Amino acid sequence: MRELTSTVGIDRNLTNITSGNDESIIYYDMTGAADIAENTRSIVKSFKRNDVRIQRSLSSKYGRRRSERINQIIHHVTKDIIHKAKTKHQAVVLEEINGIRKLYRKGNGQGPNFRGKMDSWPFHEVKRQIEYKAAWEGVPVITLTKVETRGATMDCPRCGERLQVPVRGDSEHYRQLWCEVCKKWRDRDLVAVLNISRRGRLRFDRSSKEGEATEAVKGNAEHEGQPLILRVDASKLQILE
Repeated sequence: MRELTSTVGIDRNLTNITSGNDESIIYYDMTGAADIAENTRSIVKSFKRNDVRIQRSLSSKYGRRRSERINQIIHHVTKDIIHKAKTKHQAVVLEEINGIRKLYRKGNGQGPNFRGKMDSWPFHEVKRQIEYKAAWEGVPVITLTKVETRGATMDCPRCGERLQVPVRGDSEHYRQLWCEVCKKWRDRDLVAVLNISRRGRLRFDRSSKEGEATEAVKGNAEHEGQPLILRVDASKLQILE
């Protein structure tokens, strides 16, 4: 049985999927999928049919088309993630985010457009595709509990200090967090994926010692520099043969 060398964390967001660890980070741009969902909502809203049955039929038709197009984009991304993990002998680490839609229910203070965007966020589909492709390719998948990922998006991956959000109106540091100890701005998605990867490695190492796993994950060496960062347009990603 092959020995795993590291873990790769996966952070799922509405407009991107981030994959990586201390060695490298890849941002998969998912704005194309978000645009498809937004366009579908606009088309469905424009229906003026008085017949409810016709409205439902048209909504179902466009809903199926939306799902097929978005799932194809997700397919390209998840296949690339699993291919890289298999090639590098890595375990894939996911965070458990079930129940997040409760934060965007009607009456919670968000507008209908924002709730519509979040309701169309296909985070379950991303997890489903990663899990079945990983099982097919023999790549281990670790799903961290909410307790294990507490603070993963707000703790500095370098020093562990609690990060601070920028002041309201600071567009220059959108989706960034400030570390008072390191005196640096850190990208939210990079922070999350590094912490998820490291905590997944700790879980796997612990389970190996307890006899729950037969493969050991070697810890990554501490890097003085920043991990290599790549950006990929998910809609243009080629399917690996």
